[in-house]
Amino acid sequence: KIVIACHFERAGVAIATKLGADPSRVQDSMMRTMGDSGAGYPLVLLVAALEEAKPGDKILVVSYGNGSDALFLQVTDQIEKVRDNKGIKKWLARKKMLDNYDKYLAFREEIPMDKGFRGEESSSTQISALWRGRKSFLGLWGSRCKKCGTPIYPIQRVCVNPDCGAIDEMEDYCFADRKGTLFTYTADLLAYSINPPAIYGVLDFEGGGRFWFDIADCAPELLKVGMPMEMTFRIKYVEHGRGVSTYSWKAAPVME
Repeated sequence: KIVIACHFERAGVAIATKLGADPSRVQDSMMRTMGDSGAGYPLVLLVAALEEAKPGDKILVVSYGNGSDALFLQVTDQIEKVRDNKGIKKWLARKKMLDNYDKYLAFREEIPMDKGFRGEESSSTQISALWRGRKSFLGLWGSRCKKCGTPIYPIQRVCVNPDCGAIDEMEDYCFADRKGTLFTYTADLLAYSINPPAIYGVLDFEGGGRFWFDIADCAPELLKVGMPMEMTFRIKYVEHGRGVSTYSWKAAPVME
């Protein structure tokens, strides 16, 4: 397979032909289904190629921009271990089509928006506080009591189990890769959101633990108490004045 990160599909085919390769082996540029993903574009195409690859296949990856790079890779049997990963196909299957071009322009900040009074509030990331709590905030790590086994988020010193209450008897416990069920939720039309309503919900994690999160990738009418959810790492807000993008964990319906 030949992966050429080029915006122009015919140009990629022409390059492969110039190299004496079969044009049918050129990886789909995905310009019709996804578009240009920026600096990660060559790696996105590589992942798409690996989804179809078998052990022993060879892949040539070519990118350009401020110079050019080429990688020649051979697929090993380790590829079988990641067959069930979400990958490019599953993420593209999850995409939602916008039927409103103005909304697309607003999402891309190509047109000014009247955010209203509630949208005037300026969110500001406290960098020092984020750094101190980076394990919980960015890694979604919590604690688990060594005495009773109760998982807790965020990281705590004291067990929240009323029958335990142990102090400083905790071990690290990660919630990021754990699924959960939706315990309760609300759709808020008063809070500012670029894509109203703002949706929040409380998750009960598999194995224990409960916390509230923003909910993404779902319209409120499709949510149901008890439905399976998973965690996804997304942009929370952007401070344009300082050029800071703040990320956080959000809940989303489990990808089938």
